[in-house]
Amino acid sequence: MVAEAKKNKKKKKKKKPDRQAFLANKHDLYQRAVQEPSADNEFMSKLFAKKFKRDAVVMREDFCGTGLLSATWVEEDPNRKAIGYDLDVETVEWGIENNLAKLDDDQRSRVDLRIADVLNAPKDPVDIICALNFSWWIFKKRQELLEYFRSVRSSLHPEGLFILDIYGGKEAYEEMEEEHEKDGFDYIWDQDAVCGVSDEILCHISFHFPDGSKMKRAFTYDWRRYGMRESQEILFDAGFSAVEVYWEGVDDEGDGDGEFTLTTREENTDAWIAYLVAIP
Repeated sequence: MVAEAKKNKKKKKKKKPDRQAFLANKHDLYQRAVQEPSADNEFMSKLFAKKFKRDAVVMREDFCGTGLLSATWVEEDPNRKAIGYDLDVETVEWGIENNLAKLDDDQRSRVDLRIADVLNAPKDPVDIICALNFSWWIFKKRQELLEYFRSVRSSLHPEGLFILDIYGGKEAYEEMEEEHEKDGFDYIWDQDAVCGVSDEILCHISFHFPDGSKMKRAFTYDWRRYGMRESQEILFDAGFSAVEVYWEGVDDEGDGDGEFTLTTREENTDAWIAYLVAIP
């Protein structure tokens, strides 16, 4: 009788619900936490039109990952085309199956995501080349970065723009964690190790969920942080004729406001983000 009672009690025990971290997809979370493709495209397209009095048509997204920026680029304008380069097969394939799958046939025909090295990109002239989310810091040696910048320079239309983002400030040299609340999860930026000699940084992205589950170190970045002045000098060495800095403003709480202004001098605050825009 006792054994039977225990058996029945076991049967009545509620099944533990699936954990949110197990059900979530890291690429989807990354896009929702980090990327703002419409804002990036607006900045790039407006600046291009202002400088060259025409609309940018072909955009190349280096280190494209899931290709969300490229997909959004063609979705916003029926005349646009996009090419994306990345070496991570799983990430690119996820982007094709999810981001490109949401486009109609015409839009999909104008996006070409390639699993290939950016250094081997054809020299077909394009209007805009971008390397965002600090992805270009993967080149730890100055000569490697110079080679990449030269490759970009040779692939740009004479009336073209090379656009990168860069971050800095006092916190860029500290081991620290930042937690940001998102819709349905928290995004954790972990600057895990910072070398004062080599400027190398090791960073991770994790995701935490309301049910207590965690997706730890979903992404890891092993970078060398290049300073603002050094980055501009390498771009000039690569043959660019001009390099401009567009600095993000801050709101009343001291957070970035998404507005970028051309500038030549700014205070080195705790944290800042800017676009570097290089012109052939």
